[in-house]
Amino acid sequence: MSDPRRLRVLGDTGLLDAGELPALDRLTALAARLLDVPTALVSLVDADRQVFASGSGPNGSRQTPLSHSYCRYVVADDAPLIVPDARADERLRDNPAISEHAAIAYAGIPLHAPDGHVLGSLCVVDTEPREWTDAQVAILRDLAAAAESEVALRLAHGELLLSSARWQAVLDSAADAFVSMDADGRVTAWNSAAERLFGYSIAEALGRPVTDLIVPVRLRAAHDQGMARVRAGGTSTLAGQRLEVAAVDRTGREFPIEMTLQVGTGRDGMVFHAFLHDITARVEARAQLEQERQRLADERAFLQALLDSLDSGVAACDATGTLALFNQALRDLLGADEQPLPPDRWAQTYGLYAADGQTLMTTEQVPLARAHAGEQVRGEEIVVRRPGTEPRRFVTNAHPIAADGRHLGAVVAMHDITESRRTEQLRRCRHAVTQVLSEATSAEQAAARAVATVAAGLGWTCGEYWQVDADEQRIVRLSSWTAPGVDLGGFTGGEPMAFSAGEGLPGLVWSRNAEVWTATRQDGVLAGGRAAVGHAAGLRTGVGVPVGTGRGVLGVLAFFIATDVPRDADIAAVLDTICAQLGRFVERRRAEDLTLALAAARRDFNRIIAQVNDYLWTVEMRPDGTVRSVYSSPSGTGVFGAELPTGADMATTLAARVHPDDRHLFAGFHATVSAGLPAEVEVRVLGYDGVTRWVWTRAVSRQDDGRLFVDGISTNITERRELAEQREQLLAAQQQQVSRLREVDRTKDELVAVVSHELRNPIGVIRGYTELLLDDPDLNAGYRREIAVIDRTSAHLLHLVEDLLDLARLDTGHAGIDVKPLPAARLIRDVVQAHGHAAEAAQVHLEAAVGRLPVIHADASRLRQVLDNLLSNAIKYTPPGGTVTVTAEAAGGDRVEIVVADSGIGIPADQYPRLFTRFFRASTATQRGIKGTGLGLAVAKAVVEAHGGTVTAEPAPGGGTRFTVALPCHTDPRSGA
Repeated sequence: MSDPRRLRVLGDTGLLDAGELPALDRLTALAARLLDVPTALVSLVDADRQVFASGSGPNGSRQTPLSHSYCRYVVADDAPLIVPDARADERLRDNPAISEHAAIAYAGIPLHAPDGHVLGSLCVVDTEPREWTDAQVAILRDLAAAAESEVALRLAHGELLLSSARWQAVLDSAADAFVSMDADGRVTAWNSAAERLFGYSIAEALGRPVTDLIVPVRLRAAHDQGMARVRAGGTSTLAGQRLEVAAVDRTGREFPIEMTLQVGTGRDGMVFHAFLHDITARVEARAQLEQERQRLADERAFLQALLDSLDSGVAACDATGTLALFNQALRDLLGADEQPLPPDRWAQTYGLYAADGQTLMTTEQVPLARAHAGEQVRGEEIVVRRPGTEPRRFVTNAHPIAADGRHLGAVVAMHDITESRRTEQLRRCRHAVTQVLSEATSAEQAAARAVATVAAGLGWTCGEYWQVDADEQRIVRLSSWTAPGVDLGGFTGGEPMAFSAGEGLPGLVWSRNAEVWTATRQDGVLAGGRAAVGHAAGLRTGVGVPVGTGRGVLGVLAFFIATDVPRDADIAAVLDTICAQLGRFVERRRAEDLTLALAAARRDFNRIIAQVNDYLWTVEMRPDGTVRSVYSSPSGTGVFGAELPTGADMATTLAARVHPDDRHLFAGFHATVSAGLPAEVEVRVLGYDGVTRWVWTRAVSRQDDGRLFVDGISTNITERRELAEQREQLLAAQQQQVSRLREVDRTKDELVAVVSHELRNPIGVIRGYTELLLDDPDLNAGYRREIAVIDRTSAHLLHLVEDLLDLARLDTGHAGIDVKPLPAARLIRDVVQAHGHAAEAAQVHLEAAVGRLPVIHADASRLRQVLDNLLSNAIKYTPPGGTVTVTAEAAGGDRVEIVVADSGIGIPADQYPRLFTRFFRASTATQRGIKGTGLGLAVAKAVVEAHGGTVTAEPAPGGGTRFTVALPCHTDPRSGA
C-alpha cells in the first residue's frame, strides 16, 4: 500500500481532495439501492488514511484512519473482500469500525488505475450479518468497472492538464522561438522567445499572418506559394528538416535563422509548428571556420606539394599509430598508396624486411613504429620487397612528432640507396676480379680464380668454371671451388667432367646463352650423376652465367648454394659484369697469342724478302712535305750500295743521291705520288759504296685514315740499261733480257702486292698451314682445337684486311666499279630475302616495302655489298622483338632512295658526324659489348660515292637508326620490278 508509484497515481487522480463527484455519487447510490444496503462507498486507500471519494461514511465523515479500514485488505490482496460478519472474520473481528460504525457485513471490489495499480475499492456495508449472493457480487463488480472508467477519465484529464502546463512552461522557458500557425498561415502560438526574437508581443502576434511578421518582403510571394502547395497536397517536403532561412524582426532587420518545421492535422485542418532561433553568430562562425578550413587546406596542400617534391620517401602516422601519409616519392617507390593501418600490419602490407633482405620485420623493428614509441632512429637500413618488383634498399631516419607536450604521431624519411649499394658492390667485385685478372697468366687461371673470388665473396657453397671445347661440341669443367669446411668431394670429384649443350646447369647456360637462376631440383639442373649427391649435400639453388663475346659463349661460371636464394638483380648484375670482364680478358689473351703468331709470320716474311735483291718500302707523305719511312726491306745494299738511312726525310736523302741530270725526273715522280697517283721513274743513283747505279722505282699511293702512304719497289736496273745500249749488237740477248725483265716486272707487281697486302698474305699463309694441319688425321685433339681457334681468328683478321684494302683501292680510284644499267628493285628484294634467316635467328622482324623503281647505273656486286653491310648492321644492333624495315622509292625523278631503318639501340646524336669514319664505333655498341671493326660503313660510303651517290644516317622515328642511300637514275627510266 505504501508503493510510491501507486500513491503517485492515486494523487494524480485528484480524487483525494476533490469535492462532490456526481458521476461517482450516482454509482454509489445505485449500488445501495440494488444491493439494499445502508452504505455504499468509493473508498481510496492513501498512505495513512482511507478517503471516501463518493458515498457517505459513518457519521458523515469523508475519511477514517487505516485502522478502521476494511478496504486496505482489498488493496493489499488486489482481490474482492466478501465478509458476511466482520465479528467472525479473523482479520476484522478486532477492527474499531465494528463497534464505532456498526460495520458488520462487508463486500468490496478492487478499483484499478489504467496502469494496474489498486487505488481502493467500491464497497457496500450493512449493519447486520448477511450472506452475499453471487448475483449481488456480480452487480458490485459491474459497478466497480464503471467506477474504474471514471477514475481513468479523471487520470487522463489530469495528465492532459499537467502536460499542457508543462508544455507551456517549456515553451515559455525555451531559448528558441516557437510559432504555431493554422492552415491559413495565421499565428496560433507565440512564446516569449519569439517575442524577444522578432519584437512582437504574444497579443500582437496571435491571429496575424506569419508572413507579415517574420518573412522578408522579397520572400513573401514564394512563402505564400509554398503554403498553397502544402495545403493542396496535404504534406510538406520540408517537415522534420533543419532549414536555414532569412527572417526580419519588427525593426526590419533581416537576419539568418534556423527553423525546424513540423506539420500536423488539427480539428480545423492542417497546423504548422516551428522552432526558430537566430544563427547570425553561427553563420559568422561558419564563415570564419570556412576561412580557417581553407587556410588549413592551403597549408596542407603546400606541405603535401613540398613533400611530393622531395626525392626521398616520407611516411607519417597519427597519434594512434594509424598510417596517415605517404609523399609521392614513397608511393612511386612502393607502388602503393597509404592505407589507414596499425603498426602491426605495416611490414606485411608493404614488404618491409631487415637489412639481410630475407627477414620480415617485426612491429618493434619497423623504424616508424619505433619512432611512434618515442625512439629516435638514425641510419637504419631496411629492404622493401614488393611482389613483382625488384627489392629496394633504404636508409631510414625516423623521429616522434610532438607539440606542447602532446604526442601527435611520428614521421620517417626513406632514402633509396639501392643504386649506390649496387654500384659499391659492382666496384668491389670489379676490383677483385681486376686484381685476379692482372695476376693471372692464362685465361683458365683467371676464370678459376674469378669463380673462387665471387663464391667466397657472396658466401656461396660451390663454384665451377666450365669452358666450351674447340670444336664447340662439349663444355668441360676446368676448375672447382668449395667453401672451407664443406665436404663436396662426391659432388665436385677429381675426374674430368663434360656436358653437351642443354645438359646440366652449364649446358643449359651454354645452350641458352643466358643466365640461369633456379632450384637444383628442377629437371636437368644437376646432371652427370650429381643429382643425388647434390641433394644429399643440401645444395638447393643453382646459378649459371655465360662467359662470352660477340661471337658466342666461351665458358660458364656455375655456382651452387646450400640455401633457397631467390634471384637477386644486384648479384645478377655483378655476375654479368664479371663474366663480361672475364670474356674480354679471354679475348685479349687470345688476341695477344694471335699477335705473337702474326709477329712470327712477319719475321718469316722479312726473311723471305731478305733473299730478294729488290728494295721494298712504304713511306708516309706528311702535310709539311717531308717523307717519313714506315717500312723498308732489309735488301737495300744491292740497290743503294748500303742500307738506306730511314731516320731523316726520305725525299731529301734520295734527292741528294740522284744524278744531277736525273733530278728533274725524280722531282716529277715525287710530285705525282704526293698527289696520290701511281708513278714510276728510272734515275741514276750514287750509292753509298761510290758506285752509280740505274734504279727503277715504281710506287702506288693510298689513303689511310686521312693520311697519305706510298708503297713502292726500287730495283737496280743498271744491268738492264747496259743491255739496252748493246741492243742492236745483241738482239737475241736483248730478247732474252726483255723476257727476264718482264718476269722481273711480274715479280715486282707481286712484290708490290705483297707490301700492299702486308697483313693479308701472312694471314693467308697462316690459314693455309692451319688447313693442312687440320687435314692431318693424326693430329692430337688438343692441338686440333687450338689450330681451329687460330683458323677462325685468321679468317676474322683476313676479313678485316680485305676491308682495309677495299678502302685503299676505293680511295685511290683503283677499285673496279663495273657500272651497268641495273634493275634496282629486284636486287633489293634479293638482298632482303638473303638476310631473312639471320633476322629470324635474331628474333628480329624484317619488313620490305619496294615498289616499281627506275633503272640505275650501278655495279651489282658493289651495291649488294653496301646493302648487305647496312642490313647485317641493322639486324645485329636490334634487340630481339625489334623491327628492321627496308623501303625504296624514286625521289625527284633523278634518283632512287633506299632506306634501311631499325628500332635498335640507336646512336647518340653527337656521334653521327663520325659514323662513316674508319674504325669508329658508336658508344651504344661498345657499351653493350657488340663486336665489330668500324670499317663496314666506311666501305659502304666509299662504294656509294664511287657511284656518284650519297649515304646518310639519322635517328629513326620512335628509336633506332635510319640509313638513306641515294643513287642517280638511268637517263632512260624503265621498270625495275
